[in-house]
Amino acid sequence: MEKFDVVIIGAGPAGLSAAKILGEGRKRVLLIERNPRIGPKICAGGLTFKDFELGIPTSLIERTFYSIKIHFLNKTFEVKRKKPLMATTDRERLVQWMASEIKKDVEIRLNSEVIEIKNNSVILKGGQEIGFNYLIGADGSLSLIRKHLNLPTGKVFLAMQYVLPKVFSDFEVFFNKDLFGSGYAWIFPHKTYTSIGCGSALKFQNMGKLSTNFRRWLKEKEIDFKDAKFQTSSINFDYQGFNFGNKFLVGDAGGFASGLTGEGIYFAMVSGQEIARKILDLNYNLSNLRKILKIKKYQETLGSFLLFKILRSKILTRYSFRRFF
Repeated sequence: MEKFDVVIIGAGPAGLSAAKILGEGRKRVLLIERNPRIGPKICAGGLTFKDFELGIPTSLIERTFYSIKIHFLNKTFEVKRKKPLMATTDRERLVQWMASEIKKDVEIRLNSEVIEIKNNSVILKGGQEIGFNYLIGADGSLSLIRKHLNLPTGKVFLAMQYVLPKVFSDFEVFFNKDLFGSGYAWIFPHKTYTSIGCGSALKFQNMGKLSTNFRRWLKEKEIDFKDAKFQTSSINFDYQGFNFGNKFLVGDAGGFASGLTGEGIYFAMVSGQEIARKILDLNYNLSNLRKILKIKKYQETLGSFLLFKILRSKILTRYSFRRFF
């Protein structure tokens, strides 16, 4: 039986971040991706200024925004900053760049699917068994490893969007609890297209109602979407822990995404990096992991209420904005 120091399932931002650090630490790593190529996934492509701290090259930034328009209760508030507040990127290009940064000690196998997980090995479709010392689940919201660990997934953020060939000028978010529940709608302009979508925790808005409200909102905004590509995805934010013996969960598989904003790329990359550092050094203190969990908890327990209070009072400072985005 073939064996690796670490097997990672899923070549998204979380899995690739972990693989890069483990490869640099001279671990023998196998990264398994079920798709025939790295990159494809439904994503609005919004980045916050926190993402810039992770070394994403400016060549991957399609649009940079120094101001954001926030719409709430028929009012518009504009947040401005001398440094970039938000940016947009193409997720496929981002993860392909991440893959190109990985060292030779990491083997990436595309078009490979794990169908069974054992204590110290995985079984691939076709019957091949691969052993591991450590297993990292970076396989998204429908994680097989999460199911193997019998962890519930009761907290889900549903996102849907249209990709329009028209390029809009402003980065905008819209809060309307009657239409979007605990979530919001967005306009994220890219270089050659614009992502216009909405999302909400399913606890507050079911898929059918959210879809109906979204289309109604688009018509009210006179946004022509009849020829646009419609996309939808679910985001797991039901964090139940990350360390389960010699198995770890990162990114959406671990429920690290924000239940308020649906933000996932930053949390995925940081969680992947942190787990990799923990595997390399069992005494590593996981300070950055605790930081993102603190941000996540703040957003989900106090975020909606405090955000509405902040907007209503027009006290939208750099500090308060940072706490939410």
